[in-house]
Amino acid sequence: MAHAALADSAVTTRHAVLLAVVGLILLAAALRAVYKRWRDRPLPPAEVACYTGEAPLPITDYTCALAVGALATLRAGDVLDAVGCKRSRRAIKRELRVAAAPYRHSVLGEEAMSTAIGRCVNDLLGPGAETVGSHFAAIEEVIRHRDRGGPALWHHSIDEWAGRARMPLAAVANLHRTAEQVARAEEDLRRIGILRAGEVVPTLLAVHWGQGVHLARGAIRVGWLDRAKGLNYLRRAGELAHRRYPSSRTLLAAQLLPAFVSGDADTIRWAETAAPPLLMDPRSPLVAYELAKHR
Repeated sequence: MAHAALADSAVTTRHAVLLAVVGLILLAAALRAVYKRWRDRPLPPAEVACYTGEAPLPITDYTCALAVGALATLRAGDVLDAVGCKRSRRAIKRELRVAAAPYRHSVLGEEAMSTAIGRCVNDLLGPGAETVGSHFAAIEEVIRHRDRGGPALWHHSIDEWAGRARMPLAAVANLHRTAEQVARAEEDLRRIGILRAGEVVPTLLAVHWGQGVHLARGAIRVGWLDRAKGLNYLRRAGELAHRRYPSSRTLLAAQLLPAFVSGDADTIRWAETAAPPLLMDPRSPLVAYELAKHR
């Protein structure tokens, strides 16, 4: 009997230890998940632009790229007038981890963060930089039809193209509805002082390029992107923007247009106060971009 009691006691002790170990493992996993969510949480967008100097920004090989990334840089609270970021490495890495998450896994397994962020930036600024993402495809399509036929023939151009493509009537109606949404959004952008009278958004590609420039600057700062390669991406972004956007206002408006089309109230409210000063401060790269366009 004594032997059986001792055996039962030993079993009970082992069970208690196992339960304690399992509990600690589960607690550690839960704490790790909470920490990761806290670490990767989005910070509220900054409303006041930061600059490193007091003089107007000189025109360099990277001025146009800084203009392309200015809106994303402002949201992140970093300096607008320097290639090097000034935020803490921890804040930059937190942002990069979120952006690189879809690129972390490949057929070879989990990729290093530097590899993942390199693939992310290459998607935004590499060979496919002049292809708009699928989530903006409908808006981009109607914008390009306006470019082909002119504002006065915009809807006629849509009908002509849809007829050749033998599109269903419902799909054609959606294109016309999207065109009307774009026109209303551009009116709102004129109202808050982003677009001038008669200016329109020529393409949404700057949405990708702006994010690419911002991520490349941060990745260079923390060593997750080779500096020479990162600077090449910046120069390419500037060249693309210089070719596609006739003014700093159209460049900025392109990055805000999706929010105005979709009715993203938080972004619209932020943009109404935070974005217009980017077009007026002499230290802003968007002011330098405008000067570069007219040199």
